[in-house]
Amino acid sequence: MALPAGVNVRRARPGDASHVFALVEQLGYHPDHRGFDETFAQVVRHPEAAVYVAAEGMRVIGYLSMSQRPQIRLGGRAACIDELVIDERRRGEGIGTALLEAAISYARGLGCKRVDLSTTRSRQSYERGFYVAHGFVEVDAALLRFELIKPRP
Repeated sequence: MALPAGVNVRRARPGDASHVFALVEQLGYHPDHRGFDETFAQVVRHPEAAVYVAAEGMRVIGYLSMSQRPQIRLGGRAACIDELVIDERRRGEGIGTALLEAAISYARGLGCKRVDLSTTRSRQSYERGFYVAHGFVEVDAALLRFELIKPRP
């Protein structure tokens, strides 16, 4: 599926923060707006992270954030898609696929041995089989979390 006319995928810039903030809220997260821009800039500039955006003109309508690092057990690098969201009004247009392809291509270029991602079974993307349709395989795993800072209600 080709991207809609006028939409392109590119690496994110710190100036994209306000658009990405709105997309993060669509994921159901409500970060502190005061620190968001700085955190976003840190991730965009981090040597072991890559953030891609789908933009229509100046407006960001989707983004994908991934990290990568060496893993002892794999004997090489592994990548992890940390976040992927498309504006809810633009889903189903191939934008998520384009972002996913950019991330996988980046991971291949780094010589990563695999790409992981974590999602909830209640997300629409999981229910529609989006990741499976793109070659991801669900594995038997348990995600455990230790909260250092309790999330705001």
